[in-house]
Amino acid sequence: MARQSGRRPPDRRRFLEALAGRTPGAPPVFEELIERMPAEAMLGRSVGGDTREMDPSDYLALVTTLGVDAVVAHTGGWLSGGRYEYASDRSRHYVGGSAATGDELLREPFDPAEARHNVGRYVSAARDVGPAVVAWLPGIITGPAIALGYEAFALALHDDPSLIARACEVQTDRTVLAVDAAAEAGADAIALGDDISDSTGPMMAPERLRDLWLPGARAVVERAHGFSLPVMLHCCGHLGAILPLALEAGFDAIQPVAGCNHVSEVMADALGRIAVAGTIDVGSVLVRGTAEDVAASVREHWQSYGPAGFILGSNHSISDAVPSGNLRALVAAVAELS
Repeated sequence: MARQSGRRPPDRRRFLEALAGRTPGAPPVFEELIERMPAEAMLGRSVGGDTREMDPSDYLALVTTLGVDAVVAHTGGWLSGGRYEYASDRSRHYVGGSAATGDELLREPFDPAEARHNVGRYVSAARDVGPAVVAWLPGIITGPAIALGYEAFALALHDDPSLIARACEVQTDRTVLAVDAAAEAGADAIALGDDISDSTGPMMAPERLRDLWLPGARAVVERAHGFSLPVMLHCCGHLGAILPLALEAGFDAIQPVAGCNHVSEVMADALGRIAVAGTIDVGSVLVRGTAEDVAASVREHWQSYGPAGFILGSNHSISDAVPSGNLRALVAAVAELS
């Protein structure tokens, strides 16, 4: 068994307090994804994949070892039809989906019972351990884009915009049903995974996002708030044009502040208006820095942006490229702040 980090146990309350913009009793930590190699290094044994794929018992053992305050339960839907390829850095990327035509896209199956079952598994496993359960929903834009494949989606956006508009409406209806199912299963929070921006800016003109994305995002937020569930927007791209839309839609939090952003500028716009999770840079300090660099970054970010409405974590996810020593340094630095 790998050496334990000494981090205090996971605590859903500090995560939820930060999502609400309040000051938790200790720094909360959240990671959207932890890949297989760092997970196995921390647990000292094999697991069945990354945190999207491993058994809930392994995921709960991992967050207990690390002191992460929430687990992610994927609700299924169009994301499950995505096909992956490995890039040169061994990260996985979507290369296309299961729908080849517009008709196939709109007929893609969705069963809310799958969402209820997936979330329920984690709720049952997590209650005795302590982390919050975040139900992760396919995005209003990302869902149909993954089902078609991004190239086909972009072409349809130009050649057949009515199809994309209809697909976003259908995805909104499905995602609202997934919110209902997640709430019934006992989720503590909702996350809408919608990468509507890349490192250079939004994937389409902001006015198109306002037409295609904002109504659905607002509907999801309103439905979740009807169950008193906070809602996080995940967009791992440039947030310049996205943050105002997220605020307008009513999201409680945004995650993460990817390396293409200036963290201080995003935080200046966000503090006091929306909670923020994930600012520790993966591409530099977590992958290429020393353990001392990681600890210094954790302390600097908490002192600069905490404690109210701020959640520590990587600015994307803990990839296989992150040395296990740096992951240990991250959680040890958080423990020292507690």
